[in-house]
Amino acid sequence: MAFLDVYNALYTQLKSDSTLSGYVQSADFLRGFKEPIPQQQYTVIIEPGDEDEDYSKQTVADGCEAVYVIEIYARVIFFKGVEYIIIGNTSDSVKGLLEFTEDIKEAIRADKTLGYNRRGSSVSAANSGTSFALTSSARYLTVTINGRTPSGYGLIDCGSSTLDGDDVASNIQTALRALGNYSDDGYNGATCTFDSDTKKFTITSMRYGPKSSVVVTAGASNDCSALLGFDDPTEVVGRNIIRVEFGSVRADNTAYPVRYRIIPLRIREEILI
Repeated sequence: MAFLDVYNALYTQLKSDSTLSGYVQSADFLRGFKEPIPQQQYTVIIEPGDEDEDYSKQTVADGCEAVYVIEIYARVIFFKGVEYIIIGNTSDSVKGLLEFTEDIKEAIRADKTLGYNRRGSSVSAANSGTSFALTSSARYLTVTINGRTPSGYGLIDCGSSTLDGDDVASNIQTALRALGNYSDDGYNGATCTFDSDTKKFTITSMRYGPKSSVVVTAGASNDCSALLGFDDPTEVVGRNIIRVEFGSVRADNTAYPVRYRIIPLRIREEILI
């Protein structure tokens, strides 16, 4: 359901934009056209269109693009004439349809990932404390990043003494990065952190997209996965919006005196074949 996820991410970004939320009511950001629409001054309607997995475009590693079409309807209604609707009135601090449309586009341009992109990661189960009694016989993890298994991936050294979570995380991160051969292999810029509130470790690949993953299993020898909560991890794969493209903004004046502007979007996401 990637289209649904991207669609919801766009809705969330528009609704949380500080400029739009300053004059558009929260209830007036609508997913899909809903009738009848009450007489709000400003309404944003986000309408899903076509989706297409374009296997002819081998533009992303070994994968391809999914293309999602979404149309955003900017609607303004005042009972003060068409000119007021279109250009607003600066003395009243009222925005017209043209400025409203531009604010919507700027809200999208502010982050064209839509807050959707993520790296693959593995999060440990919650531990009972923040100190870990590692020993020479309980010190290693196996960590596979982006499906790669470089020499040494089964013996990620977490330490061999009692350490707090931050120090363990630092050891894991150092060991992972030592296995990196090039910038996009996942290991090179991998991170490991420890949250003292949740008592969980998080190992994250440096890469975005559906080929980004982190799988943590028992060490090839002298395993410490259960000690660190990685006997029951939560793993997510990455995802990646390649780009967001604006189409030509169209007018829809069929509902006079209500005025709409239609902002077409094509959102391209990296997917796997």
